[in-house]
Amino acid sequence: MSSLVIFEKDPAWQQILSAALSTDYELHFHDGSEAREVLATTHFQGIVLDVLSAPDGAFKLLDWIVSIVPDTPVIMTSLSENAEVVVKAIKGGAFDFVVKPYDPARIYHVVQKALEDRCNRNEINYLRHEQDVIYNFDRVVAESDNMKAIVQTLRRFAQTDAAILMTGETGTGKSFLSGTVHFNSHRKARPFVKVNCANIPETLLESELFGHERGAFTGADKQRVGRFEQAHGGTLFLDEVGEMSLTLQAKLLRVLEEKAFERLGGNRTIRSNVRIIAATNRDLKRMIAAGDFREDLYYRIHVLSVRLPPLRERRLCIEPLARFLLLKACRSVGKHIEGFSPAAITVLQTGAWRGNIRQLANAIERAVILTDRGRIDAECLPPPDSAPPEAAPAGAPPTEASSLALQERQTLIKALDECLWIQKDAAKSLGISPRALNYKIKKYAITHPRWRKHRG
Repeated sequence: MSSLVIFEKDPAWQQILSAALSTDYELHFHDGSEAREVLATTHFQGIVLDVLSAPDGAFKLLDWIVSIVPDTPVIMTSLSENAEVVVKAIKGGAFDFVVKPYDPARIYHVVQKALEDRCNRNEINYLRHEQDVIYNFDRVVAESDNMKAIVQTLRRFAQTDAAILMTGETGTGKSFLSGTVHFNSHRKARPFVKVNCANIPETLLESELFGHERGAFTGADKQRVGRFEQAHGGTLFLDEVGEMSLTLQAKLLRVLEEKAFERLGGNRTIRSNVRIIAATNRDLKRMIAAGDFREDLYYRIHVLSVRLPPLRERRLCIEPLARFLLLKACRSVGKHIEGFSPAAITVLQTGAWRGNIRQLANAIERAVILTDRGRIDAECLPPPDSAPPEAAPAGAPPTEASSLALQERQTLIKALDECLWIQKDAAKSLGISPRALNYKIKKYAITHPRWRKHRG
């Protein structure tokens, strides 16, 4: 039950308010002279303040209330119908002004509306806070050098309005990073709208992007506002842009060039100020050569570009990403799990993760569901898909896996050398546990004279 504090001196009005509100609200009546002490020590969901209740002036008290508890709605009451007083109250921060004599239904409705508004504002503030946390560049997991460079590049991109093309395999984080660019740009207070061009049939994608008028086609029984209109002033993220048909590519090009379009079936020109971030996992240059993608559109969306590397090219990011995804999965299923066993870390580090972050997230969510222990063990994780082999057969052509194995071995040796072959320090610099490093040292048969000397 929500609690209200009512600063009203007249017992007759107190009785009317009590009859109107006490069924659904917890009421606390006080004289206005006690207001500062009461509000400084007790939390209320709403405040009713009569103009004559405060000895040093109700408007001075209203200013103080707004500065101390700005999220608590204030309803002011008075016998006066003076418009100047009402305007002064609303401008001073009051939610509403009720003129006496008021009936019980009227005051109940105003209080109910004020508390609903408070709940809505709290929810909006919460979502904004969550967005700031999720879409903060400082929260991007970027332990490897290539990801650190990408984050720095995107920070600079965020300060412009130029179109961005993000390329990379499926599941590398293109959607997340596009949101990070938007919410760290001057457009952050405006909409961030996503469209996955691969998930929408070609016959519906035009309507999805530009909207349609009633009667534009069979089944169009009402007007629809498209994504370009919804994103006005903000950012439109076109995921899998390489899946668009050539016909729709031509229409998109026109919108990007003229910043104007018409709804499907309409003739009214609509202007939209939208920043475009496009993403694809396809080779657009190869598609241009094959005649499947317009070259002029490519250069329109390719003003700025960034390639997101797959997880196998940023292995230092795997463990911190896994810990973040573990927390997310635990919240989702209502479990508390401390972390991963050393063997589980090894499985995570050695996997090929062809599905990248998406596959990693699914594997961890599955492990959280399956485990009954305080940490994730290796048996709860799927076996590494095509982990780099120990060695390729003599004379065999190098495969992607063997090349990755060689690259990882060289990375380990470089880190050990920079840390004077002290394994604990090297493990820390690589962002993995000493046990995981020891496993890799044995796996790749890495040796050093100092180690042999100490063992002897």
